[in-house]
Amino acid sequence: MAQCEHIEEFVREVWRWYRIHKRNLPWRDLAIKDDAERAYRIMVSEVMLQQTQMSRVIVIYKRFLREFPTLIDLARASNREVILAWRGMGYNSRSIRLRDATREILHRSESQKSKSTLRRSSGQEREKNEIIFPREMEELMSIPGIGHYTAAAIRNFAFHLPTPCIETNIRRVLHTKFFGPPKADGTWRKDDRQLLKLAGEVLEVALGFSSSESRTGAKRLVRGESRSVKRKSFSTRPALAGLARRKLSKKTADWHAALMDYGALALPKIKMKKKAAKKEPGRMVGSKHIPNRIFRGRIIEELRDAERGLSIHEIGRRVCIDWKPEEHNEWLQDLLMKLKKDALVEKNGRKFLLCS
Repeated sequence: MAQCEHIEEFVREVWRWYRIHKRNLPWRDLAIKDDAERAYRIMVSEVMLQQTQMSRVIVIYKRFLREFPTLIDLARASNREVILAWRGMGYNSRSIRLRDATREILHRSESQKSKSTLRRSSGQEREKNEIIFPREMEELMSIPGIGHYTAAAIRNFAFHLPTPCIETNIRRVLHTKFFGPPKADGTWRKDDRQLLKLAGEVLEVALGFSSSESRTGAKRLVRGESRSVKRKSFSTRPALAGLARRKLSKKTADWHAALMDYGALALPKIKMKKKAAKKEPGRMVGSKHIPNRIFRGRIIEELRDAERGLSIHEIGRRVCIDWKPEEHNEWLQDLLMKLKKDALVEKNGRKFLLCS
């Protein structure tokens, strides 16, 4: 089967499956007219989904948004408030990076509105409280903490701007369907650069043609525009830009949701061999090696409920079942200093507290 026909058949298969098996998730199909607030909620969900199970994110996502319902609410929150609201998620530094990203977006928005006011000649002014949320890949990726996938997800799910992207489930789907299972050593045969190119070709077919349109048109699009134009970013390619301007019968948000759901639910799980890696920094507790990141999480969890703070010895007794000050004091002190550097904890006299 030719590649273009393979793509068409794959697209039809995924769309058919999605109509029946679509997952209802709290960050999908948001009925929010304000672009910035819609993008804010997508950004929160994407940061939460990094390294955290879906079932846990669903619960905490709703709770977090009750605490910080708008981008401005989160931007104005203290470190302590954010860390408390992040309870149960793990990798607590993500919460600070997320909050800092909202501050950067708000700062840029205010600067942009100020410049716009100075240049204004038409008498038309933006709403005073309107937030200008960046839409272009380059702008989004220049915000600390936002990488290629998160930027693309914001474009696809918040602004409906067709943007190919690769995440765990999309990678599994595209690689398995077009290049086969992973190699014997557990690694993929194709890298993400190649998969991203394929994702762009598939996206054009998924959005540009309904099932009633001819294969000839799909072949032209895949073989012609999508392969003849070389640009730095798929988001600026003429074919995808044209799709963004057209009134489509299907949205890019639906297509990427379909790919993710298909990869998570329809494909048999492939057990990937774990690559031999350096042992994470940590220490032995009995006969088991416990990574420092586990102890970091335990420390934050204890400090969440200790408004007056805890001494290093109180922390040690709570997070280490084998706590011995003479052996572990220096190690724990180093962990606390790193948490302090990450703006997660602060020291007040002999006590350690969550950052204010």
